[in-house]
Amino acid sequence: MIFSRQYIWLVLGFALATLLGLAIDPRVARAQSSASTLTTINPPPRPQTVVPRAFGLPVPFDPNAADQRLRGTAGPVVTPEDQAAETDTEDTPGDGDLSDSDGVVGQRRVPRDGDPVPRDGLLAPQDGIVQTGEPRGPQDGNDPTHTDTRSPDDIAVFENPPAGFDPQLFQAEVDPILDRRPERLFRFEPFEAPGVRFGSFVLFPEAELGSTFYSNLFRSSSPRSDIALDVRPSARLVSNWRKHALEFRANGTLNYLNEFTSENDRAYTLEARGRVDISRRTNVEALMSRDVSQDSRSSINASAAAATRADITTDRFAIALNQRFNRLSVQLRGSVAETEFGATASTGGGTIGNRDRDVRVAEEAVRASWELKPTLFAFVEVGFNQREFKVASLSDGIRRDSTGDRTRVGLSFGNIGQKLRGEASIGYAHQRPDDGRLREIEGIIIDANLAYRLSALTSFLVTARSDVTDTTLTGSGGALSRLVGAEVRHGFTRQLIGTAGLSYTVQDFTGVALSERETRSTVGLEYFVNREVTLFSRYQHTAFNSDDVTRNYNADEMRVGVRIRQ
Repeated sequence: MIFSRQYIWLVLGFALATLLGLAIDPRVARAQSSASTLTTINPPPRPQTVVPRAFGLPVPFDPNAADQRLRGTAGPVVTPEDQAAETDTEDTPGDGDLSDSDGVVGQRRVPRDGDPVPRDGLLAPQDGIVQTGEPRGPQDGNDPTHTDTRSPDDIAVFENPPAGFDPQLFQAEVDPILDRRPERLFRFEPFEAPGVRFGSFVLFPEAELGSTFYSNLFRSSSPRSDIALDVRPSARLVSNWRKHALEFRANGTLNYLNEFTSENDRAYTLEARGRVDISRRTNVEALMSRDVSQDSRSSINASAAAATRADITTDRFAIALNQRFNRLSVQLRGSVAETEFGATASTGGGTIGNRDRDVRVAEEAVRASWELKPTLFAFVEVGFNQREFKVASLSDGIRRDSTGDRTRVGLSFGNIGQKLRGEASIGYAHQRPDDGRLREIEGIIIDANLAYRLSALTSFLVTARSDVTDTTLTGSGGALSRLVGAEVRHGFTRQLIGTAGLSYTVQDFTGVALSERETRSTVGLEYFVNREVTLFSRYQHTAFNSDDVTRNYNADEMRVGVRIRQ
C-alpha cells in the first residue's frame, strides 16, 4: 500500500518511546476507575482509588470528609484494593502517597511532583456552614518544607479536582480536537437529565419537535421561502462501570416542508464508542459510526441540474492507543472513512451520477504531550493521510487521489477543569495530488476547541478548524478551508438562558481563481420549564460571498420548538 512505510515508522517510533518510558519509570501500574481514566492524550490529574458501592457507582462526595481532608485533620481513605496493591508496588514518595508520614500529624504535607489530587475535591462553601478558625501553622522543631502552609483558598486556586461520576462527561474520546467535554462545560443548564438506568447502563432519550422558516431554501441568488415541521429524536446509552467504557448513540433529523418536498431532510447518525483500560497508564479507544445526510445546494460540487439532493453516506472507523510515562504521554491513532454520494434526479429527466465524488480517506497520527501541570499540557502532533477516489472526475477526467501530512504544536488545558477546558494549536498542512496536472495545496492551519466558564451565569466557546477539502471543479484539486467561530452563553435567570454566536469560513481553491467566504451569525433562547421540558427558539443568518457572483446569497432561518428528555 502507498502508506505502508508510514505505518512502519509510526509503529517503530511508538515502540521506541515505550522502551524509553519503561526505562524511566519501570514501576508496576495499578488499575484505575472510569472517573479518572486517561481518555485522551491530555489526561486528567493522577487517578484515584474509588470505593465501590452498589451498581458500580463511586462513593458520592462527603463535604465533611472533604473539608477535613482540606484542613489536614483526616487521613486518606484506604481501601482493600490499595492494601493489596501496596504488596506489589514500590512505596516511593510522590507516587500518590498522601499520608502524614513526611509531615506533621494533623497537617497536610507539601504536594510532590506526581501526587494525585484528592478525589473528594476542594468544595465551595456550603450553605448554612460557617468555617471558623485558622489553618494550623508548622509546629516548632519541624521542617516547614514538609508541611503545606497554604490557605484553603490558595490550595483551591492551584488544584483543579475532577468531578464525580457523570455519564454526561463522556468516557471515550478518540480524537482530542473533537473532544465533547469542552462543549459540556460551555452548555451549563439548570437541570441535569437523570436518564433511565438499565442495569449497569444509563439511557438518555431526547426528542425535539419544532417548526422552521427558511427565507432562502435553495441557498441561491434567487431566494424562495418555505416552512417545515421538524422532528429530531436522539438517544445515548452509556456504561456505568469502574473500568472500561461503552457508549452507543443514535440521532435523526426529519423535516416536512410545506411546498418544496424535494428538500426534505432524512438524516441519521449511528455510533458506537468504547474504551478498554489495559492498565493505569494504558488504554485503547475505538469508534465506529455511520452518518447519512443530504447534499447542500450551495456546495460547489453539487450539480445545478439536479432536481433532488444526493444522499451522502459516510462510514468511519477510528482507534487510538494512549500511553503515559510519568509526565510524557503518547497517543497513536488511525482512522478510515469511506464516503459515497448517491445519484440524483435531473430536472430534464433521467439521473445524475456522483461516483466521481466517492472517496476513501485513511489517516494516521502520533501525538506527544508533556504535562506542565494538571491543567496545562504542551503537545506536538504529526499526521498523514491518503485519499483514494473510485473514478476520475467527470469534469476534466483527472483522478483526485492524493497524499498529505499535517504538523501541529499547541497547548491543552485538559478535559476536566471547571473553568477552562480544551486545546488550541497551530501548524502546517501539505496535500500532494498524485496527478501532476493538479497543483499542490499547502498553508498554515489553526485548530481550537476551547470552553471558558467566566462565572456561574456566563461561558464562552471558541472553535477553529482547518483542513484541505476535495473538489471536482475543473482544473482544481481542492481548497484550503479555514473556519473560526465564537459563542457566548448567558443565564438571564436560573431557567432562561440565551446564546449568541458568530463564525467565519473561507475556502481558497487552487488551480483556479476562486475564493468563497461565509459568515454565519446565530441568536438563541432556551427556557427550561422543568427537568424534562425545554422551550427554545433560534435565529440564524448566513451571508455567502464568492468570486463567482452568481453564487452569492443571503439566507435566514427561524426555528422554534420544544425539547423533551428523560
